Amino acid sequence: MIPETKKKGSLEFEDYILLYSGVPTNKRATAGIAIMIKAKFKRRIHSYMFVNERILQLRYKLQRGYLTLLAVYAPEDGKTEQTEEFYETLQDQIDKINKNDYIIVAGDYNVSVGKIPIDGILGTISEITINNNGHKLKEFASVNELKITNTFFKHKDIHKMTWNARGY
Repeated sequence: MIPETKKKGSLEFEDYILLYSGVPTNKRATAGIAIMIKAKFKRRIHSYMFVNERILQLRYKLQRGYLTLLAVYAPEDGKTEQTEEFYETLQDQIDKINKNDYIIVAGDYNVSVGKIPIDGILGTISEITINNNGHKLKEFASVNELKITNTFFKHKDIHKMTWNARGY
């Protein structure tokens, strides 16, 4: 999963396939999401869909059943209307997934989720602070019984955050 690609379409390289969903050519690039897959697994791709510039859905054939991967790039914290629209669209996509599929929703959520655990959903390995996007992600994960997996594993401090707004 690669956030902020700001393109649309797909490319095939010798060893990889890159699927990417971004903004139309007549729109200023502010988002985009991509998935890179080893070319040898191309036949396992059942389907993929560019939902919008922030959500890309891939359905992948496993030995038993299917895996649906939603690659996401959430709006930055503080963009309330865009965030609401993002989570509504994401929930619509979750609701359409075959109930027998395995589901992974991975990406850049632009969140700080805090350290207060939610049994089976949120671990304690995280930053102390929580932002508005963090509240939205916790609610989304709880409703859909998904784990926020990076809160269950230790990380070096330098890997916990890639960007921090001044004053936060």
